[in-house]
Amino acid sequence: MIEKVSALYDKSCVCRHCQVAFTTKRVRSGSLTMVHRDTDFFTHFKEQLLNPIVYTVSVCPACGFAFTDQFKEKLAPWEKQVVDEQITAKWTPKDFGGIRQVPEAIVSYKLAIYAAEMTDQPHSVKAGLYLRLAWLYRSQEKLSEELRFVGMAVDEYEQSYIHSDYARGDKEMSEVRLLYLIGELYRRLQKFDLAIKYFGKALAFRNTAIESGIIRMAQDQWQLAREEHKEKQNEQKIG
Repeated sequence: MIEKVSALYDKSCVCRHCQVAFTTKRVRSGSLTMVHRDTDFFTHFKEQLLNPIVYTVSVCPACGFAFTDQFKEKLAPWEKQVVDEQITAKWTPKDFGGIRQVPEAIVSYKLAIYAAEMTDQPHSVKAGLYLRLAWLYRSQEKLSEELRFVGMAVDEYEQSYIHSDYARGDKEMSEVRLLYLIGELYRRLQKFDLAIKYFGKALAFRNTAIESGIIRMAQDQWQLAREEHKEKQNEQKIG
C-alpha cells in the first residue's frame, strides 16, 4: 500500500462544466514496470492497479461531470444545459478522487462516456473511452463485456477516420496507427474481412510512414487475420 500511495499524486482539476476546483489521483510515470503490451496497445504493468488508465477520467464531485484531458476545454451553452438536466440534476455527490479499484474505474469511464455523448465530443475521444473500458474488462477477464466495448470503440474509430478528427482527440494517433488499430479491433471481433481491409490500408503506408513498428505489426496481424479467416471458413464447411 505504501508503494501504491507513493506512486500516486494529487492533480488539481477545474470542472469543465461547473468550474469547481477539485483534486484527483494520477500515476507517476516513473513508478511503473511494464510487463507486456497487447496488439491493440493495452499495456500490462507489474502493479495493474497502478495502470494510468485507472485514473484517466476525472469526475467532478460537485456536479458529476466526468471528463478526460482530451475533452473540449469549454462547453457550449446548450451542452451546459444538457449536462445540468441529464447529469447534475440526477447526481448524488460522490468522490472519485482517492485510490481506485477497477470497479470504480469502470464506473468513471461509463460516466465519462455518457458525458461525452451529451456534449458532442470528437469520435476519437469517445473511441478512446470505449477502448480503455474494454481493457479494464480484459483485466478482469470478462470477455463478453470486453468485446461489447471493443465493438463500440471500433465503430467510433471508423467515424473518426471518416471525419479525420483522430488528431484532435489523441495527439499520438496518426493515420497509419488508426488504420492498424481499426484492423486489430475488427480481428478481435472476428470480423476478418474488415480486419484484412484495414490492415491493407495501413500497409499502403509502408514506403512513406516513419512508424516502421506499426507497419511491422500491421504485416504480422494481416497475416494472422488471413490465417484465422481461413480457419473459420474451414470450420463452417465442416459444420
